[in-house]
Amino acid sequence: MAKGDDALARKKNKSNRKKMNRKNDSATVSTRIAAIIAAKKRRQTGKRSMCQGMCFSLPTPEDPFNEKLGKVDIAKKKKKKAKAKTRDALSVNKSLRQAKKPSRLSIGGPPKFLMLCLSDIESSFHQLEKPLFTSTWGIEFWKSFHSGKDVVETSGTSSTLEQIAWIVSTATDAISTREKDEENPLSNSPFLLYLVPSQSKAAQVRSVCKALKRLGVHAVSLHNGAELDHQISGLKSLEPEFLVSTPERLLEIVALKGVDISGVSLLVIDELGSLCASGYLDAVKSIKQAISSEHRSIVFNDSFSASYIPAVQSLLGRSVNRLSLSDSVASQASCIIQTVNVCASEKKKLQKFSEVLDSTTSSRGINIVAKEESFRKLTALLKLKGLSVVIANSEPTIIPAITKRGGQLAYLIDIEQFDSTGMNNFETVLLPDFVPSFQTYVEILTSMARDSVRGVLHSFVTEEEDVSGLAGSLVNVLEDCGQCVPDSWRNLSASMSD
Repeated sequence: MAKGDDALARKKNKSNRKKMNRKNDSATVSTRIAAIIAAKKRRQTGKRSMCQGMCFSLPTPEDPFNEKLGKVDIAKKKKKKAKAKTRDALSVNKSLRQAKKPSRLSIGGPPKFLMLCLSDIESSFHQLEKPLFTSTWGIEFWKSFHSGKDVVETSGTSSTLEQIAWIVSTATDAISTREKDEENPLSNSPFLLYLVPSQSKAAQVRSVCKALKRLGVHAVSLHNGAELDHQISGLKSLEPEFLVSTPERLLEIVALKGVDISGVSLLVIDELGSLCASGYLDAVKSIKQAISSEHRSIVFNDSFSASYIPAVQSLLGRSVNRLSLSDSVASQASCIIQTVNVCASEKKKLQKFSEVLDSTTSSRGINIVAKEESFRKLTALLKLKGLSVVIANSEPTIIPAITKRGGQLAYLIDIEQFDSTGMNNFETVLLPDFVPSFQTYVEILTSMARDSVRGVLHSFVTEEEDVSGLAGSLVNVLEDCGQCVPDSWRNLSASMSD
């Protein structure tokens, strides 16, 4: 049966009322129900009244009773007027921010990221005797790296796992810092170049670098055991941050433009004695000259022989930091040339002393440690050589030269009163009157030229002087340091041992 028009109209009106009720529920319901609906909407939007805040919010130390919750702060915030800054003002503010920024050395210790690198390496090697972060050598190396000086390692051995770990971790931390520096961005060259004498040493270094692969650091090893084309293609596709190579293979790849090393920031030369013995010194020098950017160099000299000292001097700067795992006399005296001049008489000794003065040139001056009674004749000789004399005692006295020798100074120091703590900067030391004891000689040797690899120690003695009590010990020191030993002293030491 068809519905009438009235039934259809009632049905339509009913549906319209339902739609209106859904749009505005609070308009047709009771006051209590409307309040519940409004509270629900406030909860959903995050706006609550005071009583609701007590129910749904936890107290805080600043507001333990939730008294501030829901209250509107009627205090209006003052709007700061934005001032247009000129380009000069922006540059000044930037320089002030950089000046206020503390350096890592002022903080007092290595950063957390470097510790993370060391931790990753520790997890890869389980035969370590002690944690890497406790290494005194590593801390000193990190400080030397950030001081900007070159480093010479004087232990007389190849680099250890501990030392390699600190070197690559410091380099990784430096890379992460440079990536954030817009003024000094990283170049396309490898950051670290590690020169080794053999494939086995390259494998050891690369095994340590592999532990840092998780941090995005890639290392490539180049040596004669692999195909040249394969290594070049790998370099171009990977673009490694660390490059471990033998000198001859690296020069071949550089000549073929397989890698650019002009932007290397850290150069490590391991087992310099072995490289020199194998005839690779010229190759190492060529590689260093190919690095055009400002970089730091580290040399591990695995030999105490004096014949390798010129090689060390050619690879390092004027001022260096000395690091060593050993505190032996040979280690502390590394890169110091010791010369013992045995003369027939006092006259011959003074003549030899004069010849050494003529051949000695040092920007830091010549330091003469002698007996006080010898000062008069030494002062006269030094003035004739054009040297200004400084008598270093309780009241320093300067005696100007007759004709100046380029402003060079000669310091006269009483051997009975000298202080070894003040000899750190002495590069050239002459002993015209031989030392009274073996301990004095060792003290002078191990305290001079602490920031240089150009130390020279000349000793003068006559055949008439009785050095039988010192000959044996001094011969042992000279031999341990790879220095030339006078035949007369060697014979004397042999006769005493018999």
